[in-house]
Amino acid sequence: MTMVGSLLKGRQLVGLVKVDNLLYQVRPGNYLGQNYGRITGIDEGQITLREIVQDAAGEWIERVATLQLQESSK
Repeated sequence: MTMVGSLLKGRQLVGLVKVDNLLYQVRPGNYLGQNYGRITGIDEGQITLREIVQDAAGEWIERVATLQLQESSK
């Protein structure tokens, strides 16, 4: 899963995410990833997620993760 870009739809910034050669448009509030990640913000260079994961003690905690824009090498 990689962020490949963003675009402006109306007044909302939409992230473009590529998963297994499929391209998806994602918005704040959408879920993304395997750790119940909910998108909290999108800007031109990254998508910010709030994920729910288990810590070493087995407790469920929230953490912030980011998906950075992947520059093309072509």
